[in-house]
Amino acid sequence: MRAAVLTGLGQVELQDRPEPDARPGWVVVAVESASLCGTDVHQYDGRIDTPFPRVPGHDFAGRVESVGEGVEESWVGRPVAVKPSLPCNDCPECDSGKPFDCKKKKLIGLWSDGCMTEKVAVPVVNLIPRPDGVEAWQASLLEPLAVGLNTVDRLRIILGESVVVLGQGPIGLALTRLCALSGAGKLIVTDAREAPFTVSRAFGATDCVNVAEVDAKQAVLDLTDGVGADIVIETSGFPASSAMVLDAVRKEGKVAHIGWANDLPPLPVIPIMAKTLTVFGIGGNGGRGQYERALELVRSGRFDLDPLVTHRFSLDDVAQAFETAASKADGAIKVVVTP
Repeated sequence: MRAAVLTGLGQVELQDRPEPDARPGWVVVAVESASLCGTDVHQYDGRIDTPFPRVPGHDFAGRVESVGEGVEESWVGRPVAVKPSLPCNDCPECDSGKPFDCKKKKLIGLWSDGCMTEKVAVPVVNLIPRPDGVEAWQASLLEPLAVGLNTVDRLRIILGESVVVLGQGPIGLALTRLCALSGAGKLIVTDAREAPFTVSRAFGATDCVNVAEVDAKQAVLDLTDGVGADIVIETSGFPASSAMVLDAVRKEGKVAHIGWANDLPPLPVIPIMAKTLTVFGIGGNGGRGQYERALELVRSGRFDLDPLVTHRFSLDDVAQAFETAASKADGAIKVVVTP
């Protein structure tokens, strides 16, 4: 079968790989749609360590092609979305039937070969049946929503609170929409590009700040009467953005860090203490129903994914897909690959 393989920094090529087998408790999914995530791009550009060669990708949907021992045959042929973290199956949490509480779970595509291929094997517990009305490309974009839901779950936004979302990539845009749905009042977003702001405004942003043109920290203070926002969410994973979080939040406010890369600065403790802040580290989608709820938001029409998808490529053109996502060429937000 064909698979996209990262062979080094900035290098991706199409290779022939053996087809996967469905081991006990696992299934083989024929991939119908995969989307590129910031993690994939950071593997590509070296901001996240990954062994080479590696088949990247963890956001995907498809149909179950075969099942392993112990898995109901009724799964075969079913359309599914797939949760991206693999449980270890060898810890108290896994043994007690709570695989998504597993402390050793690992993201496919980062610690193991991923979904940028024609077929991939995953545990049956990772499957979510895809309901009528949700297409494969939509189901391959659930991760940003699930991460966003995990974030708003923890922040417990109060109606009318001021919120800043730093970064308007897919997760930042998902959070913009979810914060608006959660009742945020003033909803300020930042990015270094103008391109995503059209989507930001459609998703409910009240103010868009281009960090390439103005001092973002001062802009947030000006928009909040010098006090700072009630909540600041950092999604970009860039050092300058991470460094301004504590300056942009009000005293006794809340901050959340989502963006992940190797070069982030350490979090200073004294400003956190001085402002009596609550700090949340968001390590992914939460694994407690967020994926299922994300799917329902899409099915019900509460979250329209169309504005996020700016580019589509076939697996044959995966090198161009990675370059587009990494360079954000032509206003790229979310890049979808179809095997």
